[in-house]
This record gives sequence, structure tokens and C-alpha cells, in this order.
Amino acid sequence: MKYIIADPDNQSNIDLNKILDDYEMLDFKGSFTTIEAAENSIRQEPPDIAFIRMGRVELNAFKLSCLIRGQNPFAKVVFYSNQLEYAVDAFEFEAYGFIAVPFNIEKIQNLLLRCNEKRRA
Repeated sequence: MKYIIADPDNQSNIDLNKILDDYEMLDFKGSFTTIEAAENSIRQEPPDIAFIRMGRVELNAFKLSCLIRGQNPFAKVVFYSNQLEYAVDAFEFEAYGFIAVPFNIEKIQNLLLRCNEKRRA
């Protein structure tokens, strides 16, 4: 599955990518710190799964999610934030998952296992 990371904080991009890089089922297609860069990539090659940081002015998470689903209706969008109150907003927006920052490797693993099981079904 092709995946992207969209987060204005480059260190968070690096940290999350290090975790996801251990999964052979995932094919990293890029990390983006601006909405413009993410939009350009999504239009050229829509991801199967996107990890998007919520709550950043520089990056409209819901706008990106809509664009991704418009390009690939089966794409899974996972939002993440260090502000847990965003979890409710994420699921109201039909997120596939929500990850709290700092990242919990076990929770990411469970999310990816669930994603892989649904993909096979």
C-alpha cells in the first residue's frame, strides 16, 4: 500500500516514517510539510493510506482528506495529533484511525494489521 505523511513538523514526519518503514506492506511515497506539496502529490499519485497531522494552520487536514478520497475513494485516512480532543473530530470526519502523539508503536501496529485484514477481505 502506498502511503504519505502530511505534517508541517518535519521531525514528526521523520519519527512516523521510521516506525512505518518497518512494514513491508507499505510503500512510502513522500512526506509533505505544506498543503500545496501534499495536494500536488495526491493528484499525481493518490495514496492508499495517508497519515495527516490535525490542528496545524499550515495544513488543512480535512481538505487533504477530501482530496484523497476524491482521487481514491478506498483510501484510508489516519489523523494524528498531540491534542486528544481532535480524535472526536477525526472520527466524525470518517477517519480510518486516530493516533496520539507521541506515537505508540503498538497502536500503529494494530491499526496497520486491521487495515491489512480489511484489504484482504
